[in-house]
Amino acid sequence: MATAGSNVNVGIDAGSSASKLAYSDYLSTRVLARLEGFDVLALREEAEAFFDDMIFACVIAIPENFTSRQRDEVSVKAKFAGFRDVNIISAYEAMNWELASDEKILVYDFGASKSDIVVLEGDEILEDVNINDICGNKFDEIFAEYLRERKLLDEPPLKEARRIKIILSENKSRIWHNIEILREDFERLIYFTVKRASHTAQRLMKVYKPARMILTGGCANIPIVRKIFADELNISPEVDLNVIVKGAAKKALALSKEALRRRESVNVAAGMKKIRGEFLALEDKLTRPQKDRLYLLFKQAEGINDAGIINLMEKLINEIREA
Repeated sequence: MATAGSNVNVGIDAGSSASKLAYSDYLSTRVLARLEGFDVLALREEAEAFFDDMIFACVIAIPENFTSRQRDEVSVKAKFAGFRDVNIISAYEAMNWELASDEKILVYDFGASKSDIVVLEGDEILEDVNINDICGNKFDEIFAEYLRERKLLDEPPLKEARRIKIILSENKSRIWHNIEILREDFERLIYFTVKRASHTAQRLMKVYKPARMILTGGCANIPIVRKIFADELNISPEVDLNVIVKGAAKKALALSKEALRRRESVNVAAGMKKIRGEFLALEDKLTRPQKDRLYLLFKQAEGINDAGIINLMEKLINEIREA
């Protein structure tokens, strides 16, 4: 169990088919929850259960193709769920926060509803490509039709196809209605589609020659996807399923630090105002060396909001008052 405090800010990946929640501190970043769909209230409850405290601020990374209306809907949902401070960033910005590199990096986000491919260099987007017909949902449709033919059903069992697809990512076979479904059956169905996906990545690799390639998104769990990308590209792809939500969490940490600095600045300014009043009340009783020392401390503290100098001045005024 972690202790929250008033400056806790969590990161959320508002994916098109699933969402994730993560928290970053000074040492590490951890994913706290993953949910189907964008149930922002459930995500906030997950965060509050983890911290055993109220959470009011978040950074939400949204897909690059979201419209202004969809962006506003995400913000409204988050505020209705109890987040008072909602910061919306793009998935690409979140990637930059997580990767934090000046090198060229190609990120292939192989998601459920689409594929996003982007070449990043620092905080600059060199090129991005969106492919709507190569995605997890299309795989589900192809696989569901295959299952329908095997079972001689009237309608493709889409939900079952999605469930079996996930199971086959970790198992070589699955019994479905007394029929053995092999992983290789599914891989054969999507093989050429994945090859076409890798061709787009190949083109970008040749043009930009990135130092790294990151493979993310739900389809990165599929073994044949990893294999084809590793075989086809001249660079071994790194698989990171949480690059977006971890980046959102790191952006959230930066905002938390900034909020803490602002509060400290306000506290120091209030302390300085209090000391000035005490100084004026004691001014007639001060010796010339005491005045000179206090003036010097005021000069040192001017414009830098140094809490240490404030404490030193308070100590000196107390000593003068007690003398």
